[in-house]
Amino acid sequence: MCGTASCGATRGSARGRALRRWVVTISALVAVAACADAPAPPPPDRGVPDQRVASMGTTLPPEQPLPTGAECAQHVPRTGREQRPANAAANSSTPGPVSLPAWHDFWDPRVNTEYVPRIDGNFTGTTDEILWWGACKWGFDVDFVRAMAAAETSWYQHKVGDYEQDPKHCAAGYQAPCPTSFGILQIKHYFRPGSYPASQRHTAFNVDYALAGLRGCFQGWVTYLADGYRPGDLWGCAGWHYSGEWKTPPALGYISRVQAQLKQKPWLTW
Repeated sequence: MCGTASCGATRGSARGRALRRWVVTISALVAVAACADAPAPPPPDRGVPDQRVASMGTTLPPEQPLPTGAECAQHVPRTGREQRPANAAANSSTPGPVSLPAWHDFWDPRVNTEYVPRIDGNFTGTTDEILWWGACKWGFDVDFVRAMAAAETSWYQHKVGDYEQDPKHCAAGYQAPCPTSFGILQIKHYFRPGSYPASQRHTAFNVDYALAGLRGCFQGWVTYLADGYRPGDLWGCAGWHYSGEWKTPPALGYISRVQAQLKQKPWLTW
């Protein structure tokens, strides 16, 4: 039990709070009534040109029409933040007109009519902007692409790898032991016709070419794969990008590394 003064103060405070809530409620109702007949505002710009563009956290399913590189370029979030200044020259250059040879016969023939002609590397920007553009163009979640690039090279375009002793596998200008994979997404040149040297010189071309291959796998167009291979298995295709095989131990190890990068998102603190 409380004293009279203290109880009065409590009840007075309660009445004041109730009055304020009532005033706010009435004001809100008036505002709603005034706007009831007003047209709905347009939806906010999500930075995507249309439904063909993969949004943050999504990947377009197989057979979905893909946006063009030009459409994606118009909607890249231009932050200007560069996590990898060492990529400046490769980020700011393009290969010019591109004419690629047909891909190997282990691909479904549609890859040479629908995907290979799309590869042009025609974009410049920061490293992250290029990854966003490539993810958009090929219908992948941008964080998935960021994570792959982080697992491959920590986003450094100048990186080379997969050294081999066979001189027949050396790119022009190299002698054995020579690197056979180049650039931010580590394109193995002798499995990707016409990719070198642009895959080493131009970040956007590297991303464009690598994601075209990944999308082809995602479509179900790699004809030699078996053991459960089917369209729409994104993680299986990530492992194939690395190993050329379907969910073998090396492929599964790579998948785990990319998943770890996706969880940690180190690019947010680079």
